[in-house]
Amino acid sequence: MTKKRFLTGFRKFNPMTKFSQRKVSRIFLVIGLVIAAGLVVTIAVVSIWPSVGAQGADFLRSILGTKPVAYLEELVFKVQDTVQQIEFRLGKTTPSAPWQIAAATGSPIPAPTLTLIPTLTLVPSGYGTPAATLQPGITATLTAVLPTLTPTITLLPSPTPWQPSLVRPMGAISGEGTWEPYIQDQSGTTVAYRTFLQPDSERPYVVIAAAAFDLSRVRLHYVLGTDEPYVPNAPKRFGAIPGRDLQPGLLLAAFNGGFKSINGQFGVMADAVVIIQPIEHMGTVAIYRDGSIRIGEWGVDLVYSNDMLTFRQNCPLMVHNGEINPLVYNDSVNDWGGTVNGDTVTFRSGIGISEDGRTLYYFAGQKITMPILAKSMQAAGAYQAMQLDINNYYVLFTSFQVENGQLAASPLLPKDMIGNISRFLYPYSRDFFYITASNPQP
Repeated sequence: MTKKRFLTGFRKFNPMTKFSQRKVSRIFLVIGLVIAAGLVVTIAVVSIWPSVGAQGADFLRSILGTKPVAYLEELVFKVQDTVQQIEFRLGKTTPSAPWQIAAATGSPIPAPTLTLIPTLTLVPSGYGTPAATLQPGITATLTAVLPTLTPTITLLPSPTPWQPSLVRPMGAISGEGTWEPYIQDQSGTTVAYRTFLQPDSERPYVVIAAAAFDLSRVRLHYVLGTDEPYVPNAPKRFGAIPGRDLQPGLLLAAFNGGFKSINGQFGVMADAVVIIQPIEHMGTVAIYRDGSIRIGEWGVDLVYSNDMLTFRQNCPLMVHNGEINPLVYNDSVNDWGGTVNGDTVTFRSGIGISEDGRTLYYFAGQKITMPILAKSMQAAGAYQAMQLDINNYYVLFTSFQVENGQLAASPLLPKDMIGNISRFLYPYSRDFFYITASNPQP
């Protein structure tokens, strides 16, 4: 018997080998159970305490790196999505509006009115007639009869009131696509409307909220976070709304910025100081010294100019010149995720502007993909639109009411935006936008 055959036979009949195989199998089983338990705990933490989940993910990235944590996030999101789809099929999850819908139906936006404007029209009554018969030696005087002033009435339309574009419902939830008054300035004028869409036929329980602002009556501002966007050796940043704007009746709303700098190094400029150089062809929102706003593709629609005060980039445009960017269908981490890819269902947000430049949009929704978000942006009237931040906790839009003389935050999506909703009223580590009334006095 050769040595090779002897060793083979020994392994085959050796009871210790069988014991070792069983032991290894048990070890792998225990490891699998631990991973499964850890996944369940992770999902529970992310769902119940979004801020803890976000901080935990950042901590793991600092130890394991971005990619391993991205795979873990991807797994968590897929499990969450699968569970919710099962709950929907079992009737435990039903589609519903994200907030209480007013009893009245139809568009609350006032229709244009006609104003009676009197005008004066010159109607000649005839030519002059002689006052006396001409006779020799007598000088006759001709009296001209002046034209008669005849008043007429002309019906002219009053200036067209601002209103967001009409939205065609995509689902079956009552109130979907109807713009309802949302935010008023001190004069009582509605400067923002809100609505929601039900855009995903595969996930009917998913809704995307949209807020639309009248840019002729509000101004958009940008704040650098104390930590993000991060650049080495940066001077100290306060990460807070200036006191001059942190006033009841003046401060109307605030919402999240874009990705952390590690997830793309997208360009940033604040108060005319470039923090991170812009990247060609990236989606960019720019604020100018006169308060005007533009959203477009850097190097194509937007370039640096001396009157530009702020710009913030974040991924390619999602809607460009009214058309959905084909890149939203490519399921690319590099284009859309930073941590997750474009086909991942997660909490996403975005910003857009109408074709006439008068309406600013904000979008947000749970468990949505890039194509679904892009479709909703286009349907709501955004002519140019880009993605902002993603994932639980980081996506937040709050309006501000005055309670007992103090500002109080109220989230756009009350069931989903639940972590530290007052964060924009104090120094915050991440960058964000805020909106003030441009006509605060009645």
